[in-house]
Amino acid sequence: MAQKYTEARKEGNRKWDAANLDRLSIALPKGSRDTIKAHATAQGESVNGFIGRAIMETMERDSAGGPQEGAGAAQGGGGIPVSTGTQETAQRAAGRTGEAVPDFVARAVDTQEQRDKTSLRLGVNPATGEKLNQNREGGADHE
Repeated sequence: MAQKYTEARKEGNRKWDAANLDRLSIALPKGSRDTIKAHATAQGESVNGFIGRAIMETMERDSAGGPQEGAGAAQGGGGIPVSTGTQETAQRAAGRTGEAVPDFVARAVDTQEQRDKTSLRLGVNPATGEKLNQNREGGADHE
């Protein structure tokens, strides 16, 4: 059976890697590798692709909003804490649209603001779905 990769091919690949790639070595607690691999696979990514994306998105977020504070909550650009789950959801959604996370969140907030305005004009509290009290002028009591 013929070799899949010749020594010349392997050497060519090593040269290309050396010229085009930076390598990092990380140490993680035992069991982390399998957890990371399972997560990356579930996201349709390689481990290397997932780790690279996680690093780049974190650096982008840190540049936009400074350091994170508190356990389980990340600070956004304006210092607004969000849960880790919300942050992960925003990262997935932004990844699907090809947007940076801060751009995706800004668009989501703008979209929600418009929806809330519509609900308020209709006399409905957008946070609870409850009908708002009407004042004497016939408008909703919300501003």
